[in-house]
Amino acid sequence: MIFIYNILFTIFFLPIILILSIFSKKIRAGIKEKFGFYNFNFKEIKNILWIHTISVGEVQLVQDIVKNLPNYEIVLTTSTPQGQELAKNKLSGYLKQITYYPYDFAFSVKNAIKAINPSAVLIAETEIWPEFAHELNKKNIPLVIFNGRISDRTFKSYKKLKFIFKNVLKNYSKILTQSAEDREKFIKIGADEEKVEVMGNIKFDIQKMSNNYPDLDLNGAPLIVAGSTHKGEDEIIFKTYTDLKKNHPDLKLMIAPRHLERVSSIQALTKGALKSQNTFKNSDILILDTTGELKYLYSIAHSVFMGGSFNETGGHNPLEATIWEKPVISGPNIKNFKSVFKSLTELNCAVVVKTENELTEEFEKLLSNKQYYNNMRQNCAEVFIKNKGATEYLYDYIKGNLKNGN
Repeated sequence: MIFIYNILFTIFFLPIILILSIFSKKIRAGIKEKFGFYNFNFKEIKNILWIHTISVGEVQLVQDIVKNLPNYEIVLTTSTPQGQELAKNKLSGYLKQITYYPYDFAFSVKNAIKAINPSAVLIAETEIWPEFAHELNKKNIPLVIFNGRISDRTFKSYKKLKFIFKNVLKNYSKILTQSAEDREKFIKIGADEEKVEVMGNIKFDIQKMSNNYPDLDLNGAPLIVAGSTHKGEDEIIFKTYTDLKKNHPDLKLMIAPRHLERVSSIQALTKGALKSQNTFKNSDILILDTTGELKYLYSIAHSVFMGGSFNETGGHNPLEATIWEKPVISGPNIKNFKSVFKSLTELNCAVVVKTENELTEEFEKLLSNKQYYNNMRQNCAEVFIKNKGATEYLYDYIKGNLKNGN
């Protein structure tokens, strides 16, 4: 099967990649390394742990992990230039090498394994590539998925191809999943039951950082933060805010668009001011026009709307707000954080609404009912106590099963 796969994959995807690389800067980034041509060779080093993270989200996920594995030399790969940039900015001092993950062509994979010379390979969340898994298994190099998850949409596609995935997944040493539901999904697409364990979700192990974020002249007024909004959602939150303002005249709003190129259009819609140049002393609505501040901004919020949930994006990470004990309200599309929202809603520290009217009603309830609001804040703290421990689980697995020099 792997022979047929390699022929078909090369015939179909090699021309596509070469053509796209002519027009796409993103595809061209790291193209040499993606084809397996690396400017390093670690064949003499015996304790290399290869950790693969797809992009920014996964790099953020492993930051604390790579800082606490001193007995390994770590090579980190990403698939995107954004992931590369973040890794270089945040983790260079902790890593042996930061480079790109190879395409799943036989020659690319073989060259990558030869250059990196890993004792073991850890894949963050889910990347299933047949040739990569085959070559590692052939060389008896442990291959582990950690913090593993499969979205409902992906699961439907994978399940139809179970006859293929069953043969691929047998090459994995262990699959450590975020939830029992994810464990069942991996088993149903062909993974051996004894190889799949629930480790929990590393995202719940984030720590509240010390914060000296200014209150931006709120003077005690409640602030709704709309985090990581996408096109079409600014209109929704602005209408909600306008309706709430009738009963809460001191209410303030901060809109933090996922993509900064939309700042000017949001400003035109809301007549709000830019956060970089103003405080709430000058305007009741501010627009976050800088990067890197949102996770701190949540600390001064009264409550939070999580964007990417009233379109097809699939939501964004609510835990960045919940860690500050701030209730989160989301739209209906939470496919990217389904298990996280399940934990949050079960403990009543987040609400997933179906409509714009429900969004307004939930914020009204938070603003008007202090007991309800305070209970949700207490529940936010409880959710981390209940769900922590995934990182420690992973450390124990690495120390017990992926010994240096394997």
